[in-house]
Amino acid sequence: MKHDKIGTQVKLPMGRAVQIAVQGIRIRLGRSMVTVSGVVLGIAFLMSNVAGQLISDALSRERETRQIVTLMEALVRNEVGTAAGKTLAVTVHGDLERTERLFMERVAKMPFAAVRVSGANIDRGVSATPQNVAEGAYLLLVLGQQQNIPVDLETLISGMNHVGVLDAVANRTYAGQAPRAGVKRDLLFGKETQEQMERMREHAAQARFRTVWVAIISLLVTIISISNALLMSVTERIREIGTMKCLGALSAFIRRMFLIESAFIGFAGSLAGMVLGALIPLIIYGWIFGFGLMFGEISFVRFGVACLGCVVVGTLLAMIAAIYPANFAARMVPASALRSNV
Repeated sequence: MKHDKIGTQVKLPMGRAVQIAVQGIRIRLGRSMVTVSGVVLGIAFLMSNVAGQLISDALSRERETRQIVTLMEALVRNEVGTAAGKTLAVTVHGDLERTERLFMERVAKMPFAAVRVSGANIDRGVSATPQNVAEGAYLLLVLGQQQNIPVDLETLISGMNHVGVLDAVANRTYAGQAPRAGVKRDLLFGKETQEQMERMREHAAQARFRTVWVAIISLLVTIISISNALLMSVTERIREIGTMKCLGALSAFIRRMFLIESAFIGFAGSLAGMVLGALIPLIIYGWIFGFGLMFGEISFVRFGVACLGCVVVGTLLAMIAAIYPANFAARMVPASALRSNV
């Protein structure tokens, strides 16, 4: 008996696999949108964490400066108690650091009855000389980075209602002499404040560690959801897959078709999630620190690389999640698939 030889199986082109994958997404648009939404949420969470960390690092100096200013303001409130009805004296010697400038802006908003200022201008401040700046004052602030002040401390505090001095420089001398022991003089940025800043940095490092773990768990959940959605899609298309295999579609073609479909879903979801995840921290940090300051400090190159990386990661994760459903579909026996009633 003569047997016919089995001819070479025809390999369908990649374009045909893309066409079938797009058609499958269009037909099952509702299920595809649910799968895409899972990718969007996962990548948005990842991008918001990455973008937030990039913006936070760029603004770390500004954030620490504001934290220092807040601590300095709290120290003044602790020294003064109720500011209403009291006079504050401020004497400036040398250049002001940004911390001191922001601190003076905060001081101007405190409800003091009067603010006497020497060596600088401040809102609500009354100009005075170093010799009479503290007259009738409850507290004296000594700002500026000049190491040696040409006026002795006893002259500065003469006429104060309550002798209290907060200095911004640790080893400052007054008229060439260190302050005598009988004068109460504390530092605006002393050891206690430094310890509080160290604790803030430790808490920030712990928060970053927790954020990384939450992001990893979120991505794992995203992979599982994508894999489950595609596996359900395979289950719904068992007869369709069997028909294609009976018509000559190779297992590699079936596998490629599902991987392409998952790549489209992953790319669309990752792109939308990246945009959403990038906008949220930009709006929040811009509202807190000011959009001008934020856009002036952030590195747009690193931010762009992060955006591109999140899209690539999301697409790859979707394709990885589709490996098992694609292999499951490719291993189907055509006769068994056609007999299925699913």
